[in-house]
Amino acid sequence: MRTYDRNRNAISTGSRVMISGTGQTGVITAIHADGLSAESVRREKTVEVEGCEGQYAPVDLIRLGFH
Repeated sequence: MRTYDRNRNAISTGSRVMISGTGQTGVITAIHADGLSAESVRREKTVEVEGCEGQYAPVDLIRLGFH
């Protein structure tokens, strides 16, 4: 699954990202998008980041380069 971060950069499983609110960094391990529209995936907490608890909305993430 591919979605877009807060700056409209494409992100997917394996992308290295920073959580904008905390500054924590990690790699996306999963994007839970079953049955959701592209807009819903981007705005709802659907992304798991390695080393960070909980799920995050893609609009709360910033991509840190390509993978």
